[in-house]
Amino acid sequence: MSAIDTESRLDVRIPAARAFVHTLNILIKYVRMYGFHHKRTETKFNDAWQELQAALPSGGGQVGLLLGVSGNKLLLDGIPLESGQSETGFARLLSAAGLASINFSSRVSVEDFAALVRAFAIGGSKAEALAEQIKAALGEESSSTIKINQIRFVAQDPSSGDVPLAAQIAAQTLGPEFRDWLNNPEKLLQLIAAAEGSKSGRGISGAVGQSGGQAVAPALTPLDEKEVIQGIRLLTKFGEVAHGGTSANLSGLPTEAVANDPNMRAVLQQMMDKLAANLPADKRDGPVLMRAAEHLAIRFALERYERGEVRVNAVHDMLEHMSRQMDTLRKVLRVHEEKMSRAGMLVESHADILDRQFWAEVPDAGKRAVLLSSDAACVPPRNVRSYVEELLQSEDRITAASILRNYCDSISSNDAESRRKIAMGLSQLTDLYGTAAPDLLGYAAGKVAEQLALEGSLETQSLLGAAFVRISQEASSRRQYGAIQRVLACIQQLERKRPVLGQELRPRVGVESRLAEFIEEALSLPHLPTEMIDALRNMPQAATDQLVSRFARCRERQECDRLVDVMGQLGQAGNQHLRELLRLGTEKEAAAAVGLISRLDYMMILELLPARLREWNRFYHDTVVRQIAASNAPERGQILLELLDVLDHMVLPQAVDEIGMSGDRTLGPALMVMAGDGVSHARSPFIQVKAIEALGRLRDVNAIPLLQTLVESRKMWKWVHPRELRVAAAQALLKIEPRCAPQLMEIGNFELEELKSLPLDPDSSKNWTRQRRYERIVPDRLVSAIASSSWGRSQIAVRELSMGGGVAAKNDDLRLGAEAALDLQLGMRHVHTQVLLRRARQGEISFEIVDIDLDERSKLRRILAGQLQRITAMA
Repeated sequence: MSAIDTESRLDVRIPAARAFVHTLNILIKYVRMYGFHHKRTETKFNDAWQELQAALPSGGGQVGLLLGVSGNKLLLDGIPLESGQSETGFARLLSAAGLASINFSSRVSVEDFAALVRAFAIGGSKAEALAEQIKAALGEESSSTIKINQIRFVAQDPSSGDVPLAAQIAAQTLGPEFRDWLNNPEKLLQLIAAAEGSKSGRGISGAVGQSGGQAVAPALTPLDEKEVIQGIRLLTKFGEVAHGGTSANLSGLPTEAVANDPNMRAVLQQMMDKLAANLPADKRDGPVLMRAAEHLAIRFALERYERGEVRVNAVHDMLEHMSRQMDTLRKVLRVHEEKMSRAGMLVESHADILDRQFWAEVPDAGKRAVLLSSDAACVPPRNVRSYVEELLQSEDRITAASILRNYCDSISSNDAESRRKIAMGLSQLTDLYGTAAPDLLGYAAGKVAEQLALEGSLETQSLLGAAFVRISQEASSRRQYGAIQRVLACIQQLERKRPVLGQELRPRVGVESRLAEFIEEALSLPHLPTEMIDALRNMPQAATDQLVSRFARCRERQECDRLVDVMGQLGQAGNQHLRELLRLGTEKEAAAAVGLISRLDYMMILELLPARLREWNRFYHDTVVRQIAASNAPERGQILLELLDVLDHMVLPQAVDEIGMSGDRTLGPALMVMAGDGVSHARSPFIQVKAIEALGRLRDVNAIPLLQTLVESRKMWKWVHPRELRVAAAQALLKIEPRCAPQLMEIGNFELEELKSLPLDPDSSKNWTRQRRYERIVPDRLVSAIASSSWGRSQIAVRELSMGGGVAAKNDDLRLGAEAALDLQLGMRHVHTQVLLRRARQGEISFEIVDIDLDERSKLRRILAGQLQRITAMA
């Protein structure tokens, strides 16, 4: 077929292929949106199938349609298609799946095409999932009419150094046998012999026949630099032939040096044998020719080092010289760097690669001697890691720690390059410093900080700063508080010597950002580590802020006690910051700090809080009362009593309850004043009931005459006080003197069920910070209620109810922290009350009864008593 016919057919196929790609792109989106059996999807599938048939070459045979990808471009049989939006999108889809090409056979079946479309639709945009779906759909069976290829197919000029195309050209021009030989260590020496044979007329076949015999290798002598360079050039010439010549070019290979030098031939033979032996386990990406050249350079360096002809600190320079000799070979075989660069990874210099491989070949005794010397910086970090890990596996921690300590000491070397290498190495070896010995991280932090304070090079400064940050992060993650303390001390020293640098490093070290984790750990430890307390003392303000925040969220009293213990050990700086939070902090900060301060210095509360409460709204008044109650401070009842005059009237009932829960009987006289018949405009009947219940919780025997008067007082034939108040007084008497129950029943004309539901005492929830004040009843069915306020009305469903409030399903219209009128609807009966709404569990709200008419409260009591009676009967 002529070239003109081929071009004309391509001209017809390219538009058809573009139309197919465009339709396939839309088809995949339709399958994701509507499913495979949707009408739109089926129509688009038929269109794509017809366009695929049009894009396939005519004439049948094995040739099909090969769609490849190079960057964001699609290739049709190696020829780039015009880059439209659909082509670019499909190219990205292939790249996401990690595919280089898809080959549609000329006999492609509709079933395989449908499986491919489904795989693209199900796999989505994640590379691993997409690749797995496509492999599962098509498999690798030879019977599949659609083949996927994960080897990059790039149609570019060979001079660009793209190995896939170079390999393809070599396969087409030199034949598969020759290409395989260049990638097989066992065949490279045969090619050398073939090159020699081409001059004597034997040719490749004769050379190959000769190679099958068992030759006796001459005794090896050390290579000199000239021989090594000649060997590298020979391998370079092989690479040039493989990627740009023909088998006839073998006659031009410079093999005279090898032919005339039995030692070089023997070295190459031994080297190839070693490569062949290690080939199955060798996972490196470099081609065999490149590895052979590297082996030559490393062997040469190792021999000179072992003979003592070169010092350890000069090995890198020698290998760098060898690396320059390999530049031509690397340009021809540029694979490793290209792959790394395309993956967005940092490319290691070739001299560093050789350096690392050289140290891998050095005997253990030599490695140990160098790593414990002043030349430790010459050893690449990967090799340091490998050797130290071997020591740790063999339980030789003393030697491992000595090596790591000596390596870190080299940070103060007079040689700038050594300091740079150590700084980079420390960032890579930090985890070993945390493993080998408990004091190594702190030691390393100190050495790095000392050098940071003196370092003049901006580049090395940056590397040292990165190493210091990495050390601090490792110390924090391992909870090595001694090292953390050392890091913080070093930061303070740096801030004095180099303020700008110290201030830049402080947020980067990340210790303060992990304070919450340290405090959580302190709550779970049986004893507080001294190193942890010392570390917290180095950042008292940040530590105090975290302790305040955590104390406000405590649920168990044991947690509160531990936090108070930690706060007490922060010293004067921490106490001063607490005072400033209460005196000058925002409403949120000051209200959160009240609980912790109540435990540490209640006089500070009495001194500073009343003035601040006058500036705050009801929400923060409620927060303050709850914080003081949760603190479990012995003086909490006295604090609340002193604050009654400045608290919002909606918060007063809760404050009076908490005074009774405090257990402080010295507060009884003040409560008796509130519970008596005195006139006070600020006191509602509901507050009077709360004071009576508080006296009962305190078991104050001095209150018995007052309570008896409230229960028994009559005016003519009627009781002086409302029944609900008399019930509360009778319940308080029962708490103080339980033996008076029969007398109360007779004198007060009470029902037994009325007196059963007593207010709860503090002991009922002594392990928890939030003390339940009334028993909660779960009704046999949800209780409907309507919450009304200035912001509107909202229907809620109450699932738990008590004399003090309840829990309901959350309604997004409700404003938490707001006051509302609540109408509880229990069948035909309604109970009207004023409540304060609060946040509860996920999806729920709680409400606290802050005011209620005593008749309504009596009605609620009877309803709850009936519910409790039914629950008891069912049990």
